[in-house]
Amino acid sequence: MRKHILKKRTALLAACAALVLAACGKDDYFIDGGLSRQSAEEMKMPVYDFLASRSNHMFDSLIKIIDLTDAKNIVNQQDITFFAAPNSAVQRLQMNYNPDDRQTPRPLAMIGKDTLLNLLGRFIIKGNRITLEEAVRDREKFHKSLNGDSLYLFGRGGGINAGSSIQTSAYYLEYMHLKIPGVDSVQYSTSFQTHNLITANAIVHVLRYEASYAAGLKQRYFR
Repeated sequence: MRKHILKKRTALLAACAALVLAACGKDDYFIDGGLSRQSAEEMKMPVYDFLASRSNHMFDSLIKIIDLTDAKNIVNQQDITFFAAPNSAVQRLQMNYNPDDRQTPRPLAMIGKDTLLNLLGRFIIKGNRITLEEAVRDREKFHKSLNGDSLYLFGRGGGINAGSSIQTSAYYLEYMHLKIPGVDSVQYSTSFQTHNLITANAIVHVLRYEASYAAGLKQRYFR
């Protein structure tokens, strides 16, 4: 009887583990390693179409910004590195325009188009498809964003202990937008939840959920 119960429990645990793994496999598409889950069709899409095609709608707010600013041709231009902001990052920009967290986020249509377009330019590097591997090789390199702002990219992680050839951590990318006096409140930095997504015209890195599309910009009720 005990053996029978034990077998049942083992089978149940195995089934639960399989469900958890399946769920993780579905949900972690944008939790680094995105390359392994891209289809050949996705790699042929320009940036705008790729973002709009996501079934989880995680870039809907970014798509709205691109539409509001008529910037489709900007994100679809050839040979760019694009740092894509998920909905949560855009919402942080919207919330920082409100003096009270109990208020609803300011609609994107009520934020100046020039502001939205300027911020979009902070997340684009023109003329170079910078991969995680390239950033790791460079370790720390200065770049200019599309709108001329100063950016630094840092290749991090991948540590190896002394006397060992075993890598102790994964490589990852960090982004820093240097503060512009009078324009920005802080020198803004963030990391990414996914690297090296391939599109027809760009390499795309996805900002982490805690990132902000404001990228340090001063706002009336900045917190």
